[in-house]
Amino acid sequence: MLKTVRPLLLPLMFGLMTLPAMAGELEQPMKKIGFNYKQAVKADDAATMEKYINEMKAQFDIAKQKNMPAAKKEKFLEGMNEVQTELDASLAALKAGDEAKAREHLAKVNDLKKEYHKYAKQKG
Repeated sequence: MLKTVRPLLLPLMFGLMTLPAMAGELEQPMKKIGFNYKQAVKADDAATMEKYINEMKAQFDIAKQKNMPAAKKEKFLEGMNEVQTELDASLAALKAGDEAKAREHLAKVNDLKKEYHKYAKQKG
C-alpha cells in the first residue's frame, strides 16, 4: 500500500511547499487550475477531458483578474495567454476527434507552466 501511495505524496509535498510564495488572491484559482489539469491529463475519454479543460479556462479568467506585483504581471499574463491558446487548441482537437493531438497540447501546457510559473508567485 505504501509503495502505491508514495509516488502520489512526493509531488503533493513539493506543491505544498510552494504555497506560501503564492499567498493571497491568486492561490485558489491556481490550485484549481492545477487540479483540473491533472484531471484532464488522466481523463479516459474526450468528454471528461473537455470538461476539465473548460474548468481550467474559467479559472484562468479568474486568475488574470487578481492583484499581483506590477513587475511580474506582464510576464504572468503573457504566460496565461499562451496557456489559454494551448487549451483552445486542445479543445479544437477534441472537437475534431483527435484525442492524441489534444493530449499533445496539454503537454505543452505543462511546459509553459514550468516556464512561467515563477511569475505567478506574488512575493519577490
